[in-house]
Amino acid sequence: MLHFKILYDIIITGGIDMKKKIIKQIPNIITITRIISLIIGFILFCKEKFLYAIILYIYGAVSDFFDGYFARRLNAYTKLGKYLDAISDKLYSFSVMILLIINRSILIVIPLLLEGIISFVNYKIIIKYKSTHTERVGKHKMNLEFLMLISSMISIKIKYFSVVFYIFLILTIYFQIQTIISYINQFHNKSKEKIIDLKGKNIIEKIKFLFNEFIFYLIYPVKIIK
Repeated sequence: MLHFKILYDIIITGGIDMKKKIIKQIPNIITITRIISLIIGFILFCKEKFLYAIILYIYGAVSDFFDGYFARRLNAYTKLGKYLDAISDKLYSFSVMILLIINRSILIVIPLLLEGIISFVNYKIIIKYKSTHTERVGKHKMNLEFLMLISSMISIKIKYFSVVFYIFLILTIYFQIQTIISYINQFHNKSKEKIIDLKGKNIIEKIKFLFNEFIFYLIYPVKIIK
């Protein structure tokens, strides 16, 4: 009887541990689906399936929030998760830039070059510290890139909407420069980045926090820390 009890305890304990491990991977699974959705969305965009492509890019933007939310909620921060998050962010940004060059304006070369600099500094950080994390200002940059993409597509049909596109273009470049500076600070181990815990806040409070954070970066840009 004792042997059966020991075997039962091993099975139950092992099952619980396995369940915990699977739950801990939820943020990574969401990030992987975001990477896949961006690849498919890019292909659909090139084939002029704009509606489906935009839906997938919207999923890419929304899922970026949820993988961070579950990582905080489940305390599931992993080195793999940081790598995947950084990869998905860069894939999102570069794919948006390439699509804008294809569909819009040579001016997009500027944010594309800045995105290349961001990726290069990120790479140097990984080489130096074997890990990296996405800066908060970089998240706002990515959201602006998405809005720039949407406004660009709308302006193809509605010409006067080009004004909105150029506003988002300028804001994107502004936040890209801040992102470069923040990663330079991270490279020198002087980043002021903090993990933001929005647990317990309702959706209105979260939106208000993110809006206030955006305004803060707009008024008080990131500076190189000496």
